[in-house]
Amino acid sequence: MKATLGALLALAALAALPAAAQEARTFNPIARPAARPALPEGARRVSPPVPVDRARIEAAVATVAKAWSERGLDAVLAPGFNRRDELVDALQTKVPRDATLRVTAIQGWQVLEQWRHEGLLVSRVSVTVRTQVEFNDPVAGFQARDGTNELVMTLKSRESGP
Repeated sequence: MKATLGALLALAALAALPAAAQEARTFNPIARPAARPALPEGARRVSPPVPVDRARIEAAVATVAKAWSERGLDAVLAPGFNRRDELVDALQTKVPRDATLRVTAIQGWQVLEQWRHEGLLVSRVSVTVRTQVEFNDPVAGFQARDGTNELVMTLKSRESGP
């Protein structure tokens, strides 16, 4: 009886080997956040970040809204902004000429990254903004379209501290 049981176990083990080989799966890399972008040479990262005051945020958001309304958005976009030309072209061709962008609220902001370089405090800030695009439609009359937008801005200010 023991010999029969041993033979069955050996036979089961041999039968399992090809089955295990059939279950092989590929390894997928684990996603990870992108590495922090390199700072300019000579810059020192600020940790913990210095808070950016509300007046500075409001002024920067107002500058972006005014540039959008006056069709001068390309002047405030960063040179490396993705699909920059496509956005500027769409603003010129698809948005009604009399459309204006009105900021209804600044919901909050967060300093993403901050460094000191050549006497400047440079802050990359994410700002959540409630906006309204207002324009006159020839058929439907006055139109207002609400939206919530995230703006990632780089703010520079002179600093006298260390």
